[in-house]
Amino acid sequence: MEGKIIHRCLHVLDLEKSLTFYEQALGMSEIRRMGPDDGSWMNVFIGNTAAGFQLELTWNRGRTEPYENGGRDSHLAFTVPDYEQAHAIHEQMGCICFENEAMELYFIEDPDGCRLEILPEKSEFASQPGVDVFACMADRRSVRQYSNEEIPESLLSRIVRAGLVSASGRGRRPWELITVRDRATLDKLSECRDAGSAMLEGANAAIIVVGNPDVADTWIEDCSIVMANMHLEASASGVGSCWIQGRMRKAADGRSTQDFVADLLEIPEPFQLEAILSLGMPEAPSAPRIFDESLLAKVHQERF
Repeated sequence: MEGKIIHRCLHVLDLEKSLTFYEQALGMSEIRRMGPDDGSWMNVFIGNTAAGFQLELTWNRGRTEPYENGGRDSHLAFTVPDYEQAHAIHEQMGCICFENEAMELYFIEDPDGCRLEILPEKSEFASQPGVDVFACMADRRSVRQYSNEEIPESLLSRIVRAGLVSASGRGRRPWELITVRDRATLDKLSECRDAGSAMLEGANAAIIVVGNPDVADTWIEDCSIVMANMHLEASASGVGSCWIQGRMRKAADGRSTQDFVADLLEIPEPFQLEAILSLGMPEAPSAPRIFDESLLAKVHQERF
């Protein structure tokens, strides 16, 4: 059982003062916040583009005495791929010291009394910036089975932005992106190919990438880079994705996939469909890929 460290919790007396401090001192800004309707406490998660690790600033109403953030008032949090299995292991070890079933979390205590929060993997816990690019490439999978969990808008926005910052021949950026969340439209898009697009029926979103041949003769290459970057960002953010090729494919009704999608989404000429990125929270975690050393035989030195 491998746990992934995601944040450290610090307790603060003045939430706004702390947020201002971390913004000015370390360039960390708010990612998300949570708390009850009565406002008795608030958790604010902050981070920056330097690393995927976050700080959780916890504020409690009515507290006036300073916290011991070097001791019991601070903890590290880990996510685990199989929450029930982890709980069983820790229960057998006898190290569970606190549990909150309603919030789906519990704490374990190490031999020196340090408390560690254990959480299941969820979309809101996905690392934001600072991921290991090679590790992301190695771990990326084509995910076709999705859960019913909604993709947070913040994660969808990150995936789109990853596409928008893509490299482009002579900086012409001949591509346009169309995001789709509407259930009926996704179901119709699942018929855009005679095979290989059915996963859109269970997807929570899709991003359609089209290119303008009149803008750049490298539109196919440029659009492919956009797709690849969004594919990788989805994986880094914990979102399942699958590349659905559109160019040179046919729909179930006999039309070209290009015409099918253009008619459905009102795509004007001369834009040409490159591909569709199907998106959804994974139904199950994927096993990490082990690098195949035999691939190095494809690398040639100086001459083929």
